[in-house]
Amino acid sequence: MNRIKNFSRALLTIMLVGGSLGASAELAAQTGPQRLTLSEAQAIIAAAQRDAASKNLRLSIAVVDGRGDLIAATRMPNARPTTMDTAIGKAMGAAIFGRPSADLAERADSPLYRNMNEATGGRLRFFQGAVPIVRGGYTVGAVGASGASSQDDEDNVRAALAAVGL
Repeated sequence: MNRIKNFSRALLTIMLVGGSLGASAELAAQTGPQRLTLSEAQAIIAAAQRDAASKNLRLSIAVVDGRGDLIAATRMPNARPTTMDTAIGKAMGAAIFGRPSADLAERADSPLYRNMNEATGGRLRFFQGAVPIVRGGYTVGAVGASGASSQDDEDNVRAALAAVGL
């Protein structure tokens, strides 16, 4: 079991550190903006809030960069306080793995995923409700929501991305 734990931590370190170094070189070699900007993150959050309000949902919404680092987040009025950590954790997982968090939920109990979550201080949340943001074939971030059903959370973030053209 310790081998799996050590392997998981090493793999996460490679993904976070090595992946970000390679991504930086690749992004620098490409033309046009590749990184997710604060203004884009704020536009995604605004679109998600509009969609949630139209459906009478009270959500927390988080946008992270390609490494899973938080860019922007908000908790709508009357959203439960615990929803913020969940929204961030869902988005982090979607960004790090480059897959919707619903796909990650299926593997959440595996030793590898448990150990990778432990290596991030338990911050990842393997629940449906987040999707990666892909630009030019690269995962540049992710957006996650929490506070409604898992399907409603995912539908909200997908609608927000569609509304801003991502």
